[in-house]
Amino acid sequence: MNPEKDFAPLTPNIVRALNDKLYEKRKVAALEIEKLVREFVAQNNTVQIKHVIQTLSQEFALSQHPHSRKGGLIGLAACSIALGKDSGLYLKELIEPVLTCFNDADSRLRYYACEALYNIVKVARGAVLPHFNVLFDGLRGPAGCSGLHQGPGCGFAENTWCCIRP
Repeated sequence: MNPEKDFAPLTPNIVRALNDKLYEKRKVAALEIEKLVREFVAQNNTVQIKHVIQTLSQEFALSQHPHSRKGGLIGLAACSIALGKDSGLYLKELIEPVLTCFNDADSRLRYYACEALYNIVKVARGAVLPHFNVLFDGLRGPAGCSGLHQGPGCGFAENTWCCIRP
C-alpha cells in the first residue's frame, strides 16, 4: 500500500490505524469511519459513501497485507452499521470483498471476515435475501474440497466457490 496515496475522505490517522497490527487501533479507525459515513448519510452524499466503501474494499480488504485486509473488513462493517437501513443500497459492494476474504489462507482473517459479514447482515436484515445464494456458498465453502487445491483435475477449479478462486 502506497503511504503517499490520497485516501480522502479517510484521514491519514484512519488509514494508519486501519493498517495497524493491533486490533484496538483498527477498532478506533472503524469508529471514526462510522462517524464519517453517518455524516455522509445525513448529507445524503452517496458519492462519498460509495468512495469510502470502494476505498475500503480495493485498498484495504483486497490488499496483499493481512493487517490492511483486517482493517478493511472492520471498516466495511462500520460502514454498514453507519448506513443502517440504507445499507441495502450498497450490499453488493459491502459483501463481495468480505466473501473474497473467506478464502484467505489465514484463519484469523477468515474469522474477521465472518465477523464483518455478521455485522453487515445484522444491519441489512431482509435486504440480504437477494444475495442469499452467494452468501450461502461463501459460508459453506467448497463441498468436498480440503482447502488444498489439487490442480485442474480435482474437479473444483471450475466452480466459482473453489478455494483458489482465480
